[in-house]
Parts: sequence; structure tokens; C-alpha cells
Amino acid sequence: MTAAPTLEAAAGQAFDNLAARYAAGQLKTQVTIFCDTNNGLFAQATESSHPVSNWIAVLAVLATRLPTGTPPLADLTPVAQALYRLCWIAAFLRDSGGITGSQAATLLASYNTVIGFP
Repeated sequence: MTAAPTLEAAAGQAFDNLAARYAAGQLKTQVTIFCDTNNGLFAQATESSHPVSNWIAVLAVLATRLPTGTPPLADLTPVAQALYRLCWIAAFLRDSGGITGSQAATLLASYNTVIGFP
């Protein structure tokens, strides 16, 4: 996979990138790193960024429920769906002024570094 140029592209690549991480036995590790990296990026004091932080929280909970190594294939779908939704809500909020361009860029860079394969 190539690096996603936008959050919208990252959403579209979410399942494929996570499937590759799944096949390599890295799903839990990489999703946990992604959530930990971005957890503080969207402050609770900023109400407009709550949807992004909420999806990060959902993704983090899903990651904690994954076994180490290669989980059952059925566990991949909810994780991919949550990441897909996270990327889309971040893109929407970036465009509507709910989050800053800097926050969106940091989230995308983290996606490309931790989830994607730049």
C-alpha cells in the first residue's frame, strides 16, 4: 500500500491496511499504538472535536479486546469499520472547522506511519 494523501483516502484504505496488519499478526499492536499516539490530540475541552476523540476511544476499546498475535478474522471487521468512520469524521470536521488542519494532518501522518505502509 502507498501512503494515503488524504483522510478520505485513508478511510478507503483502512480495511486493506488493517488486513495486512492482521495477516502479519500486528493488528492489536498497531491499533493500540495509533490510539495512544492520537489520544491527546483532541482535547475534551474542545467540544467540536469530541466525535474524533469518541471514535479513537471506540477503536482503543476494540484493540484492548483483541488477543495478541492473529485474532479471529471476525475481529478485523469492527476494527476496520471504526477506523474508517474515524477517518471520515475527521475529514468532515476538518472541512467544517470542527478540528484544525494541523490536527487533521497529525492524524493522517500517524495513520500513514502506524497503520498504512508508506
